[in-house]
Amino acid sequence: MSLYRVGRIWYVDIQHDGARTRESTRTADKKAAQEYHDRRRAELWRHVQFGDPLPRTLRDAIVSWLSEKERDLSDRYRINALPESLRSRQLSALTTAVLDEAIEHMAPASYNRTANLLLAILHHAQARGWMQTVPTLPRKKVDDKRVRWLSAEEWQRLRKHLTPILEQMARFTLACGLRENNVLRLRWDQVDLARAVAWTHPDESKAGAAIGVPLNAEALAVLAERKGLHKVWVFANPETGEPYYKASSRKWYEALKAAKLTDVRWHDLRHTWASWAVMSGVRLEELQRLGGWKTLAMVTRYAHLAPEHLAQAARSIKPISLKQRKRA
Repeated sequence: MSLYRVGRIWYVDIQHDGARTRESTRTADKKAAQEYHDRRRAELWRHVQFGDPLPRTLRDAIVSWLSEKERDLSDRYRINALPESLRSRQLSALTTAVLDEAIEHMAPASYNRTANLLLAILHHAQARGWMQTVPTLPRKKVDDKRVRWLSAEEWQRLRKHLTPILEQMARFTLACGLRENNVLRLRWDQVDLARAVAWTHPDESKAGAAIGVPLNAEALAVLAERKGLHKVWVFANPETGEPYYKASSRKWYEALKAAKLTDVRWHDLRHTWASWAVMSGVRLEELQRLGGWKTLAMVTRYAHLAPEHLAQAARSIKPISLKQRKRA
């Protein structure tokens, strides 16, 4: 049948010129689904008979955008997370309301990054004449003051429930503070075990500068466990031999649930590393360089965790007499 239902939603299955088009009508109303089917069949027929261009979909724009140049793994992950019902929509049907409804469930920071990605793809499509105007998308307010870090006890609970490779990646992050993508994409040619250092290239760094990473005993222990498993990638997926798209996978969230931890993201492992460092006596200036932050202001969020370094200054404060100053 060229019109069929899966659950409550109707789908079309149209044969045309030796090809086959299957897609959702995105409606549970049979009459509306039939109208969608008839319109799509007419579009496909005119394309075959007269060469009329087919209406472009968001999926067409995504494929073109990805093929234009090498894209970041995080962008590919966000694209894969987009609902199929959105990717199959025609570009002309993508309004602010449609886009917002598809991603409104996301946390503010994820929503904003996904919105930026979608608009980049749509502007790419507009430049190719596939759509006339690009809709706008609002941005959500992000609480930049959020610092969630794990205590030693929370970490021990969590690590027991992580898969072996997630446990190794988490230990490595807690040992050197690298961002998620830098851990996932770490290559053996970026590691010098003899000197106990690693590094990221400028194009791999959020700040756009190379970062040198001193490797402590725990980081070296993880690398020793990974040595010899893959020639190129330190944390390669054993099934594909390629880097993982995301560390915060279903397995990650299952481990969090089993460990009874809430409101924890993978990025909070970096917060944990920075928090532990400050509470262990590392100065903010040193932390800035170790973590590759562009400005000192970016690490002041951790200052409250180690007020001890101000103790001596606090002890030196005493009442000041204006009379004494005048006599002097």
